[in-house]
Amino acid sequence: MSYNTPEDFINAADQELMRQDWKAAWKVATEGLQHFPDHAELQKYAYILAPPKVTSVNRGGHPEIRANREWLQKHRAEYRGRWVGIKNGDLLAVGNSHDEIIAQVGSVKNTGILVTKVY
Repeated sequence: MSYNTPEDFINAADQELMRQDWKAAWKVATEGLQHFPDHAELQKYAYILAPPKVTSVNRGGHPEIRANREWLQKHRAEYRGRWVGIKNGDLLAVGNSHDEIIAQVGSVKNTGILVTKVY
């Protein structure tokens, strides 16, 4: 089909949207941008209908979590069935319940202390 104005492209994209063909609507809008790159409405259509972009950032991991996991793997047999409090791979407390650990280390909120039962 031949489109002569930005509005022709927008109308064609709207027709595709009415058919619920998002990909076709995006293609029409991006084709319109090739002909009319400064048209704000076509830019909006192309942006909104574009496929999602997934980005990731390597934040370097969390060495304290790795240290806690390694401690648990190394001492699992020794503390099986008990509750422990660990921070940065260091044992802070041992008990028979969550409450016992909290009584020994205090509040753990935002401290980085892991309280868990060892299985």
